[in-house]
Amino acid sequence: MEDILIGVMDLQEAKNHQFKLKNEGLELMLKTNGETCTTGCKVTVEVWGRGEDQDKLMAYFKNDYLKHVKGHVPNFDHLNAIYDPTATEVICQACGASFSPTVNECPDCGLVY
Repeated sequence: MEDILIGVMDLQEAKNHQFKLKNEGLELMLKTNGETCTTGCKVTVEVWGRGEDQDKLMAYFKNDYLKHVKGHVPNFDHLNAIYDPTATEVICQACGASFSPTVNECPDCGLVY
């Protein structure tokens, strides 16, 4: 089974997750990619996992996310929507409002993109 891209995150955050998951017998690989990662003051990396661990990794990251939004019920359909600047309409990941991708702020809730 192929490795899967989990996402791009701050280097230190990625290392923290890598350490925690290693204790659970799961491996995270951290890779740099000039197209997706940043350098300088804020270094980001791509975080990859083994395909056979996908369900366990997704459960881990979902639980980690839910710890940070304690008391709120996120809409995962909105969170999983991919921002597409060629689209004629995008959906706010926070409140679900539809608006033009040329606008960098949700007209309903004010979330900045």
